[in-house]
Amino acid sequence: MPRQELKPGRPGKFSEPKWNEKRKVWQQSCLIGEPIGPPSRVWASGKTKPKCTTALDDRIADWKPRAQGIGVYGDDCTVLEAARAWLISQERNPKARAQTVDAYRREIEVSTGPGAKRDKVVLATTDLGKMRAADVKPVHVRVYLEKLNAHATKQGRHKSLLSKAFEMLVEDGLVDANPVASVRGRRGELAEPRQRATESTPWLEGEPMPFTAEQFAQYRQLEADYFAPGVRRDRRYLDFVTIAYELAARPGEALALLWSDVDLEAATAEITGTIVRTRTTVGEVRALANRYRLADADIVVRDGWRSLPDDELVRVTFRQPQPKTKESRRLIALGTDALAVLRRRKLAATPGQRLVFPARTGGPSVPGTAATVWRAIVADTELSWSTPRTLRSTRATRVAEQYGVPAAREMLGHEEGSPITKKHYVSVLPIVDYADAR
Repeated sequence: MPRQELKPGRPGKFSEPKWNEKRKVWQQSCLIGEPIGPPSRVWASGKTKPKCTTALDDRIADWKPRAQGIGVYGDDCTVLEAARAWLISQERNPKARAQTVDAYRREIEVSTGPGAKRDKVVLATTDLGKMRAADVKPVHVRVYLEKLNAHATKQGRHKSLLSKAFEMLVEDGLVDANPVASVRGRRGELAEPRQRATESTPWLEGEPMPFTAEQFAQYRQLEADYFAPGVRRDRRYLDFVTIAYELAARPGEALALLWSDVDLEAATAEITGTIVRTRTTVGEVRALANRYRLADADIVVRDGWRSLPDDELVRVTFRQPQPKTKESRRLIALGTDALAVLRRRKLAATPGQRLVFPARTGGPSVPGTAATVWRAIVADTELSWSTPRTLRSTRATRVAEQYGVPAAREMLGHEEGSPITKKHYVSVLPIVDYADAR
């Protein structure tokens, strides 16, 4: 039976209110007729079913037709065009602060001045900016915020900019809902906030709070209880903790360790890469594979991804053949515990295995898996603030206590002013030997 044609401004049948567990609200929607083109869908929410229905009535009462030929943007406007239109409205608003308008303009347009940063990420140069605004979904906004990989202030400003631009489109009837509204956090996080440490390491600014000797012993006991004999759990995690602590490595750096990076005779291991997990387009995955010359064993994507269109979003995990920063490449001397773990894992490695810590499929392991086990170990304890990165800051703190801050910076790959770090990817690196710091 064909759908009944709705006159402009006339609502159709209301949907049944549905409970949104994540947002803790009831949600309801209906179609509403447009003067041109297909009907729009109007959404509303409320803490109770009656409030949800009342909110939907209010949305219908405030309904406006889709923007048509208003001179600023049209039905097919891009996100960039919408952001520019919103910026123009702010420039004409006497209550808007000029400094705020300028700050948003710098995040929209490419700077052209003599001191401009040519590689600065602005909306005008991104894939999201080129997308048709009506096609944008919350996942596109979330991916965009994740890929900024910048200071929280910049990410927060971009999210605010997008939210205001889409809110303008909602008010003008161009889109039915603001896709930014359901994206949580400045960076688009979905996880619930966890208890965090209130202090930082006394040795290196920016590193997370380390364990004291007593806290580390407490963690080791919690870990031993979690992996008690008779309990079926993946004990490879214990090897990961040993190596990550020994190398003062970021979790992704420890999981990216190759057997070619390890010299068992010299008792050394070199940090040469990191594991990256993100959600991006198929086109970007192809570009990554070409840029880094990734072998099939270095990248994990859903089956059949090569036949998907370039704009299809997929989750990808790959080994990036360089650490987080160029200065992070370093050669570390191994202690007896770490050396024993690596010898044992080498004996158990399958022929042709490249990664020291491969996933069960043979590809890169996901750093989040180790974080999940960590949270299970420290849950409901006074160490619940800690994360796998706590191992890195704890190791650096022990080195700093025995050898000083410069040694800790060297251990972490934060060394400043070194001619070696300026000549990254050299064939021979000096060995960072603080294996006796415990």
